[in-house]
Amino acid sequence: MAVHPKIGLLGGLFLGALGGGLVLFLLGRVTSHVELAPVLTGVIVGIVVVASVSYGIWRSLPSSHRLEGLLHVGSQPSAEGYVSHAARTELVGQAGVAFSELRPVGVAVIRGERVDVSTEGDFVPAGTPVTVVQADGMRLVVRPLRQVPPPSGAPSPPGS
Repeated sequence: MAVHPKIGLLGGLFLGALGGGLVLFLLGRVTSHVELAPVLTGVIVGIVVVASVSYGIWRSLPSSHRLEGLLHVGSQPSAEGYVSHAARTELVGQAGVAFSELRPVGVAVIRGERVDVSTEGDFVPAGTPVTVVQADGMRLVVRPLRQVPPPSGAPSPPGS
């Protein structure tokens, strides 16, 4: 199980403190070790029961006829005609200006319209001229104008 480095230590300390606080809360004013065993047994049994019921619900919910409407188990593939939004292919090749910093996602103004765009991984400062290189549904991919390759067969600029 992979743990994010920033969450690992602090998360472990937090969970330990939370668990310790829960045990102390459940113990209340118990002071003798003789009374501690039944309390801890009850807590452990309760955790096992909750985990078992949760696992049972998790396994049976998708196939349960009684709770049929709780989960959406169908799909709406594009091949069957379900399209959330038409691709903005008319914007491919159009130039615009980065309205916000693209880090790598942001807003650009293309043909006078503010649109959400993403780059191919580059960070682009606001105000940089960009061009749309790809449209995939609502996702528009842009490049700074200085990185756009010339069309194939176009003469190369003088001095190169």
